Amino acid sequence: MKDFNELCKMAEELDAEQYPLLIAEKTASIFPSLCFLTADGIGSMEIMATFFIASVYADGKLDECEYALMLPALKLFFGEEFDFETAKALVKTLKPEGKELKKLADRMVDILGMVSEELKNDIILVSLLICAADGKVTFKEKQYIKQLIRN
Repeated sequence: MKDFNELCKMAEELDAEQYPLLIAEKTASIFPSLCFLTADGIGSMEIMATFFIASVYADGKLDECEYALMLPALKLFFGEEFDFETAKALVKTLKPEGKELKKLADRMVDILGMVSEELKNDIILVSLLICAADGKVTFKEKQYIKQLIRN
């Protein structure tokens, strides 16, 4: 595992032009790998997509800029009709610091236990990049994503 603080700093300091390119590059390698973790290939990817949403919501708000960065992946998992209002409705079911977020993090940790160290780093980096869309990964977002590091 790369140093978590190093990944946070990288996510926060990445310039606006590189953001979408790096997210696209990393998600292109993440998603095919997750397809093979379940029989139908959907469970792991849905968990990860929901985890991305929960990561940005860990600080109690879902920012439209953060949502926009996740949009291609969200539409891939949840369908073309998945819009910002749908995302906001989903996060309302995931109360910050609530049991739902804890369960989701536990499921994501289980998935990460089945993947390579490189893929784990990529998943954590994408989560941080999405959270850093506004230039900062908040303390609560960091704490939520850090749960993935435990094994």
